[in-house]
Amino acid sequence: MVMTTAPKFEGSYFDEAYGPNYQLRNPNYKWESFLKIIRNHATSGRLLDVGCAYGLFLSNALPFFNCTGVDISYHAVQKARNTLPPGVGLFVAEAGAIHTDAQFDIITCFDILEHTADLDLVLENLWDLLAEDGLLVFTVPVYDGPIGWLVNLLDKDQTHHYRCARGFWLDKIKNKFTLLEYTGIWRYFLLNRFYINQLSSSTRRVTPAIMIVAKKESQK
Repeated sequence: MVMTTAPKFEGSYFDEAYGPNYQLRNPNYKWESFLKIIRNHATSGRLLDVGCAYGLFLSNALPFFNCTGVDISYHAVQKARNTLPPGVGLFVAEAGAIHTDAQFDIITCFDILEHTADLDLVLENLWDLLAEDGLLVFTVPVYDGPIGWLVNLLDKDQTHHYRCARGFWLDKIKNKFTLLEYTGIWRYFLLNRFYINQLSSSTRRVTPAIMIVAKKESQK
């Protein structure tokens, strides 16, 4: 595994992005809804959460999968170590430069790929880490559709390298993977108290974010 330093994603980044509301903006029901989608395609196996942050998704995934987490942030990995059981593997590495002898049946990247500087390099790295027929599951914000302008206006995160339409992600993933599922996500944080996270296939063309499930296949 390759270690990295990334000061822009350390404690100050989380403070600026979430303030005191990290837990409120990442409720268990959000992760449970993501797990429901994943478990429609795989019910067991080795799972790597890329960009695991404080380990909240992994906490929910542990009853179903053999979990490992990786994040670019030393701060986040330390928080995850304080949250997760000692047996969960956690390490620091940057997406695109994750090197391990293990292969994974599922790789998750929740709101990570838009931060990467070289998306093709990252997808190649994830491809290499996946076992044959392994799943790549990721969420990203999207900036098209009738409210795309609002998503862009409200997005103050300067680390977002990719502010793209959903068609960009669908086309990009098909270059190396087989698309299995594409779901819309309605998400809002209201009044600094209430987080809404609703998956919707029927409105996936207009939602402010999407989830994609894709499979690695040898012919790709």
